[in-house]
Amino acid sequence: MKTQEAVARFLLSRQAKHLSPLAIKWYECILGIFKKNYKKLPRKPEQIEGFLASLKVGDERRHGYYRALRCFYNFLAKRYHVRNPMPGVEAPQRKDKDPSFLTPDRINRLLAYPHAPKIKAAIIFLIDTGARPCELLNLRIENLEETPWGFVARINGKTGMRLVPISYETYHALMVGLPFNYSIWWLGKLISRAFKNAGVKGSSLTLRHTFGTLWEGDELVLQRIMGHRELSTTKIYRHLRMKVLCTQHQQFSPLKMVLSSSKNML
Repeated sequence: MKTQEAVARFLLSRQAKHLSPLAIKWYECILGIFKKNYKKLPRKPEQIEGFLASLKVGDERRHGYYRALRCFYNFLAKRYHVRNPMPGVEAPQRKDKDPSFLTPDRINRLLAYPHAPKIKAAIIFLIDTGARPCELLNLRIENLEETPWGFVARINGKTGMRLVPISYETYHALMVGLPFNYSIWWLGKLISRAFKNAGVKGSSLTLRHTFGTLWEGDELVLQRIMGHRELSTTKIYRHLRMKVLCTQHQQFSPLKMVLSSSKNML
């Protein structure tokens, strides 16, 4: 079977499964590169390993290629009884790293800078919802609603459509800023520039991590708002939250202040 034909059949199956447009695009991007490298469908683990080794990408991205290929070959094996090389391919290693986030004082500094209205609206929305930057680009004024319980935004994202609560200030900022007619690359560049202008280190993804890290409410609610498929993903932020609490406690506990000024007290 030709790789191009196999990829086309797989993508059609994902569309029939009614995956989100973002998920379909993710598969298209990864498998598009794969089919350029191999006209005939690879059947050996060594070929898959050679492809993964040739990628000039980071750990997370490489692991994304691995996951996409695993799903692709599982489909082909089940549907067309194609030999599946993926069980013989070990998953690429990923370095464990905590998501970066902003402290409240840095959020204040970022919001205090006189950004252009559209960029200010984008920053406010991402801080207030923890949405993915690509989900912001799909947003339109008709996706905003006022309910008896408050304002909500209808987000079309990686896990499909979901309703997300937004603050009064976010609603009015979006009414001025929408629509965001940018590419995902340009939006990221503009927000990174906004961080730099405000003298704060970070990017558009930092705002999502900030929301998840500083959230103090229920984990299931956080999972729903952020659009995580698995609760285990949400729990990463809960773990980081405890790390933040411990770090702050070690720095600002009154007992630490007393002990530092009177070492022989205990």
